[in-house]
Amino acid sequence: MKKLMIISMAVVLLAAVSGCKKNEDAASQSLPTVAVAKLLAHPALNAVEQGIQDELAEKGVKVNYDFQNANADMNIATSIANKFKSDGAAVAVGIGTPMAVALLNTMKNTPIVFAAISDPVSAKLVPSIDKGGKNITGVSDAVDIENQINAFRSIVPFTKLGMIYTSSEDNSVVMNRRTKEVCDKLGIKLLSQAITNIGEIKQAAESLIGRVDAFYVVTDNNVCSSLSAVTSTAAANNLPVFSADPSSSLQFGGVLYTAGADYYTIGRLAGQQIIDILNGKKTEDIPTRFVKGAKETQTIIDNDVVKALGVTIPADLISENTIFLENGKEVKK
Repeated sequence: MKKLMIISMAVVLLAAVSGCKKNEDAASQSLPTVAVAKLLAHPALNAVEQGIQDELAEKGVKVNYDFQNANADMNIATSIANKFKSDGAAVAVGIGTPMAVALLNTMKNTPIVFAAISDPVSAKLVPSIDKGGKNITGVSDAVDIENQINAFRSIVPFTKLGMIYTSSEDNSVVMNRRTKEVCDKLGIKLLSQAITNIGEIKQAAESLIGRVDAFYVVTDNNVCSSLSAVTSTAAANNLPVFSADPSSSLQFGGVLYTAGADYYTIGRLAGQQIIDILNGKKTEDIPTRFVKGAKETQTIIDNDVVKALGVTIPADLISENTIFLENGKEVKK
C-alpha cells in the first residue's frame, strides 16, 4: 500500500511539472521575438547586445531572443536575414553596418533597429538623421573626428597619422574619407592602409612603421576585434595608438588614449527604440539617436603606455568618467 501511494504521488508530481512546462512553453511562444544579429563578436558589439537585453529587462518587457553572429561573412549575414524573415521576428536588430544593410535588403516589412553605425545616411539605411526609414531606425556611434584628433595631438604632437580600415565596410570607408578631410584641414598627413580581412591587420600595421608618428583606430569592426595586432606593432616601435572604440581598448589594453561612444549605452538606447516599436510606434517617427555627453561617452587611459612613451595626459582630457588601466586592469585614479 505504501509503495502504491508513493507511485501515485510521483505520477501526480510528474504531471504537475509537465503541466507547468507546457504552460511555460505556451507563454514563451506567445511572446514577440527580437532577432539580434551582429557582424562579428568583439567587445563593442558584444556590449551593444548586452545593453539591449538589460534595457528590456529593466523595463519589464518580456520577449524571446534569437541571437546570431555573422562572423564577418556577408554570405552568413544574408542567411541570417533570411532566417529572421522566415521566422517572423517582431523586430530585427543589426549591430554593425554590413549586418544592418543585409537585414534591410532582405526584410522589407519587418521593423529594424540598427546599432553602432557611424553614418546611417551614407549607408542608405535612413533618408536623414532626423527621420527614420519606412521600416528602420537606430543608434549611431558617430564621433567628432576633428575634436578627437585635436585632443590626441595635445598628448602627442604627431604630423603623420596611420590608419587601417576595411575596404568592404561602408562605415570604415566613410570614416577614412572623413579622417582624411580633417587631417588635410589640420595639416596632418594621413597614411591609410586598406585591408579585406582580419588576417591582414598585422601586416598593414607593420607596413606603416617608419612612415607614421601615431596610429588612429576608428570604429572598424575588423580592426577593433584584432586590436592587439596594431598595439603590439606600435609598442615595439614606441608609437602611440589612439582609438575611438572604448570597449575594445578596455578589453585589450595597449591604447594610449581612447575617446568615443559607450557601446553598452548604445545598446540601452537601441533597447528603448525596440520597446517603442513593440508598443506600436512607427520607425519613420523615430529619428536616429546619437550618444552625447559625458554619461554616454567614455575615455580610457592606459597608464602602462603613458609610462612607456613618457607622455603626460592634459588635465582637460580627464573627467570623472575616465577609466585608467594598469597591467590590463582598471585602477582608481
